[in-house]
Amino acid sequence: MKLKNIIPLQLQIFLVCLIAIFSFSINAYHEKSEPSDGTVRSFIKMPKNSKVPVATLLDMNSKPVDLSAFKGKVVLLNIWATWCSPCLRELPALDRLQAKFDQSDFVVLPVSIDKKGIKVTLPYHKKLGLKNLEFYHDVKNNLGQFFPLDVVPATFILDRNGKPISFMRSFIDWDSDLAVKMFEYYIEQTGNSVLMWEPPKEANITK
Repeated sequence: MKLKNIIPLQLQIFLVCLIAIFSFSINAYHEKSEPSDGTVRSFIKMPKNSKVPVATLLDMNSKPVDLSAFKGKVVLLNIWATWCSPCLRELPALDRLQAKFDQSDFVVLPVSIDKKGIKVTLPYHKKLGLKNLEFYHDVKNNLGQFFPLDVVPATFILDRNGKPISFMRSFIDWDSDLAVKMFEYYIEQTGNSVLMWEPPKEANITK
């Protein structure tokens, strides 16, 4: 009887240790390959072979919305989840960022990867007092075919043609003047080929 109890316990300890080691390796690799200072300066250029994402999301009424519906606008695609504390911290700042721009030119799309969709996200929309953002949901992980979504929050910028330009998988200070300057740059770009924004080098602009 004692032997039966000992073996499962040892197995549980082994599995917990294995998961912890594996998780640490992933996080360490992510931080090493994608260093972040918490500002938009840390955005990374998307690979040249990145495809225009084709995906259907669900809106706050659980109605399907094709990502192509936002073509013609600069899109800030923010991937988040209710169990991610940094994600929840970002949402009010993203709400304020959206208020600074006309939605005919620029739109923030907070896309939740929570499997239960609107049932779990709606309370946060009300609790955080969001006035300028609509929640979208990717319960089937459709966007995972185009973007690395193993880390959240994750933000991807799409140009007016729907093409991914840059990304950052970390918490970001969206209230900074630098974030506004970056999107002002992208909004001004109307051609077929958009170069990635480069932060100014002036010493007086720190974030």
